[in-house]
Amino acid sequence: MGFYDFNCAVTGVSLKGVDAVLVGLREAGGGLRPVTLGIAGHYNRLGSVDGIAEDLNTELVFRYFTDRAADGRFALDPAYADDLGNPPADLEALLNYLERNVSESSEQRPAAALDGRRVFSALVAAPVWAALAMRAATDDPPEALFGRVFEGVPTATGIYGDRICELSRHVRELHAVDSHLRACGRPWAPQPDDEIGAQHYGQEMRGFLESARRDFGEDATIRAALDRYAAAVAHLLRD
Repeated sequence: MGFYDFNCAVTGVSLKGVDAVLVGLREAGGGLRPVTLGIAGHYNRLGSVDGIAEDLNTELVFRYFTDRAADGRFALDPAYADDLGNPPADLEALLNYLERNVSESSEQRPAAALDGRRVFSALVAAPVWAALAMRAATDDPPEALFGRVFEGVPTATGIYGDRICELSRHVRELHAVDSHLRACGRPWAPQPDDEIGAQHYGQEMRGFLESARRDFGEDATIRAALDRYAAAVAHLLRD
């Protein structure tokens, strides 16, 4: 499979040509819920991100999953080991394992499973993430916001432990995005199976953008984010 393009999990715009924020997802409460804070990078046209902005968040995520690979709780399909390593060679490789769960694996043969359950990823266009982050709660302590986002997801506590206060910005941003999805009645979800494998060209990208503008026409924050997105990919929209 060559290059392929995913869509923003919040607005549906194409991620081709933009930075994106990746959120790990795991089953909880009958659906998928975040299991990591947001990890920022550039959409790599292979369902994940590269050029990742590494920090304490990424350090803790990588350490947790490589430790679980070492103790056998994070099981990795040997078919990917030559390319990605077992344990994962680096953070990009780890995130590529999660992407393999989205685009290739099955419940019967997961690419990467923590305690027997697959871990997925979803991507949000960086202009959309940044706009929603401006709505981040400022009064509630990060521990309270963390508890709301990760309720029923003990893995997140295993990842971040007592470092939550040091990750206040990340927590507030994810809480803002999660709150927006809840308010819209939309679940966290990876790219749908029937939309995997396609490349997006100008016509498709314009269509996704027009749909987003119709869906979010009354939300000034999202409208402004879509304008910034359109400016960033203007050369691609003309293709």
